[in-house]
Amino acid sequence: MPSNPEEESSSQPTREGRHSGRILDWIEAIAKVAVPVAVAVATWIGAHYANTFQRQMSGATLLSEREKAETQLRASMFSSLIDPIVGPKRGDGVSADGERLLVELLALNFHEHIELKPLFDRVDKRLASEGAQEARKSLRSVADRIIDRQIASLRKEGGVNSSDGVGARVDMLTITEPPLAPTQKAVFDSLAANEQRPYQVVAKLQEPISDLISPDGQHRLTIVVDEADWANHRLRVQLVDISTKGELLNSSVAFTLTHFDFPLTDNTLFPDGNRIALALSSVHAEGGLKSIVLKLIWFPKNYFTPRERPLDSSEFLKLVGKNT
Repeated sequence: MPSNPEEESSSQPTREGRHSGRILDWIEAIAKVAVPVAVAVATWIGAHYANTFQRQMSGATLLSEREKAETQLRASMFSSLIDPIVGPKRGDGVSADGERLLVELLALNFHEHIELKPLFDRVDKRLASEGAQEARKSLRSVADRIIDRQIASLRKEGGVNSSDGVGARVDMLTITEPPLAPTQKAVFDSLAANEQRPYQVVAKLQEPISDLISPDGQHRLTIVVDEADWANHRLRVQLVDISTKGELLNSSVAFTLTHFDFPLTDNTLFPDGNRIALALSSVHAEGGLKSIVLKLIWFPKNYFTPRERPLDSSEFLKLVGKNT
C-alpha cells in the first residue's frame, strides 16, 4: 500500500537538514585543523627564511672578517718589506742582494697596486755597479713573471667590456740590429706565422713600425725604437697616435722602456677608453744579430686597473649605463 505523500514530503527536509548539518560539522572540523596547520606552516616558513637570512649574514660577516684580516696582514707585510728599502726604518746595512730580495717579494705581492719601476731601476743599477749579473737576471726574471701574470689576467677580461670580445690583444714587435739578412728574415717570418697573433712585426732599429691598429679600429699607432742599450736592456721609444680620421692626437711621446715596465701601472689611457702598454719580452744581444721582442698590449676597452677602481669594472659600467 503506497505511503502517505504528506509523510514523504515532511521527511525530505529532515534528511536535507541532517546532510547540511554533516557538511557544517566537516567544515567546522576542517577549520579547527586548518588553523593550527596554517600557523605551523607559517611558523616553518618564517623559521626557514630566518635561518637562511642568518646563514647569509653569518657568511657575509665571516667574509668581511676574512677580508679585514687579509688587509691587515697585507698592510703589515707591505710595511715590513718597504721599510728597509725606503721607509723610516731604512738602514745602511741592507746589501744589494738583500734589497733585491725585498723588492722581488714586494713586487710579487703588490704589483697590481703600486708603481714599482723606480725601485726595480734603483736595485738594478746598484747590482750593475757591483757586477752582480746573476742577481740582475733574477730581478728581470721576476719582472717577466709579473708581466706574464698581468697579461694573463687582462686576457681573461673578455666579454662585453672588450672591444673585440676576447680580452686584451697582444701584438709582438721584433726589433733587430743590424737589419736582417734574407735568410734571417725568412726564419723570423716563419716564427711570426707560427705565432698566429693579430700582428707579428719585424723591423730594424730606428725603423718606424706603422699601421698598428687598435681592436676597435679607432687608433693607428706608429712606434719607433730610436736607441738600444743592449747591455742594460734599455730602449728609447717614440710613440705617435693618429686616429683613423687622420687627426694627430699625440705626437712624439718619448720614454725609456726596460724590463721593469708593468702593464697595469705603466700604460697610456686614451680619451675614448682605449688603453695600451708596451712591455719588454726578451733581449738577444749575443752573436752577430741583436734582437728585442716587445709586447704591445691593447687593453679591453673601458678597462679600469685595480688601483683605479673602487669596485669591479663591469659592475661600475652597469651603474653608469655603459654595460647592460
